[in-house]
Amino acid sequence: PAQFLLRSSTRAGPGPRSTLAAMALRTAIGLVLASALLPAAAAREGPVVVSGATGKTGALVYSMLKSQQLPVRALVRNATKARDVLGCGRCDESEGIFVADVTKPETLTTAMSGAGALVIATSSIPVCDPFPNCHFPKGAEPVDVDWHGANNQLAAFARLTADNFGQVVLISSFGTTDPKQPLNRLGNVLFYKLNFEAALMASTLPFTIIKPCGLTDDAPAKAQLVTGHNDDIAVSPPVIGRGDVARVVVAALQHAYIADGLRFDLCSKKGPATSDDELPSILESARPRWSGINAGLVV
Repeated sequence: PAQFLLRSSTRAGPGPRSTLAAMALRTAIGLVLASALLPAAAAREGPVVVSGATGKTGALVYSMLKSQQLPVRALVRNATKARDVLGCGRCDESEGIFVADVTKPETLTTAMSGAGALVIATSSIPVCDPFPNCHFPKGAEPVDVDWHGANNQLAAFARLTADNFGQVVLISSFGTTDPKQPLNRLGNVLFYKLNFEAALMASTLPFTIIKPCGLTDDAPAKAQLVTGHNDDIAVSPPVIGRGDVARVVVAALQHAYIADGLRFDLCSKKGPATSDDELPSILESARPRWSGINAGLVV
């Protein structure tokens, strides 16, 4: 199994007949290898780097990967905060904690070297005193973090893991199709997130872009998860728990043969709770119906 790299792609591929055959082969092989795919890949290609690992969502992704005994590195700005949030002891590289600043490319080299996958969970965070009187700290505005900082991470990962062709999972945001979205009044944050989505999609790396609705701290696995595209999910309220976003991120890493090339909105609604076993089906539901003709298998 370690000799195979399974990918489904929405990028240019062979004709419909050959791609349909590839789809069938991809599914058959993928189902057999799914349970072992990530551990084998992680051991062969290196750990998962989680940037923004002391943020609310990033910390959950990091903790879930750790709980599954998968090799993971936390990319953090502050070791003291890492100790408080992640529960590390020495909080240094010996424990997989890497202090860096995504706005400074030279600080990313050590964390990205030898990595097998990258989860980008960084985001610019406004300071409100009180809401809606909000601003971003100087040097940490959306253009700095969501555009330059994200590009710095992508470039460092691509450069330092060129032989591995590792997966990049981006946590972006719902609402990027509406230029009048109120959040854009805060430093054009959605504009810069959308632009980085395009940059990631134009890269040669396998990618998964998850665009969650309004984030809450609700307990995970208590709601029904729904996917969509281009802000077309009609649920009220349009929210999702950070824990559920983290679950889908981890599922995308575990089922990379399904998740590659996906860009989708993710929300929740009242209904039967989506179990961990159903997360691959959630990823499948996120693939646009028309994209199947371009699915492929790279061996």
